[in-house]
Amino acid sequence: MCMRFLLLGSLLLLASCAGARVRNPVEVTDTQSVAPIAVTVKTSLPRTAQNTVRLDRNMQALATGLATRLEHSQIAAHSADTMPHTNGPELALVVDLGTLDAGNPWSRELVGFGAGKSRLQTHVILYDERGAKMTTLLDFTVMADSGAMPGVIVSAWNPIGFGIHSAHAISKELRSDGHEDADRTAMTIVGKIAEYYRMNG
Repeated sequence: MCMRFLLLGSLLLLASCAGARVRNPVEVTDTQSVAPIAVTVKTSLPRTAQNTVRLDRNMQALATGLATRLEHSQIAAHSADTMPHTNGPELALVVDLGTLDAGNPWSRELVGFGAGKSRLQTHVILYDERGAKMTTLLDFTVMADSGAMPGVIVSAWNPIGFGIHSAHAISKELRSDGHEDADRTAMTIVGKIAEYYRMNG
């Protein structure tokens, strides 16, 4: 019994939670006063009959989530209909969705430890368009995924725990709106921009 708990503890330590991480950030100091941010979300992925619905859902979640979270962080923002251009009054946040992998939700919930993991990768650029030439202020990539937490099978040794865990996993998948990684991405992007603003005073 003790060995079983030790093994389970080791597996839990190896597991990682869902989240999003910033990679390869490049920053340029902004010497001008703060300006509102116009948010544009696009994708470099080819559209197919299989990915269109999920792609649209995630892009919409990103656009809405970014504008809302920026406002909550006391940064004026709105969704933009056009791409950045010179001689504009704002900063332009362009998010390019480059990888969208839904994974396998049942493998994720039942097996876990990275099986069926979902992934979403975006390339993020914050432009200053207040001039005759656009300047890149921020450039980074965000990698979001569903993590590698243990699934229902970990509870299989305990019939009651297995049943409760299984019911929870099924309920979770039924409630899922399919853009959890987009929500994590939006939160991480806004966190990075807020940190940039703080560093620039």
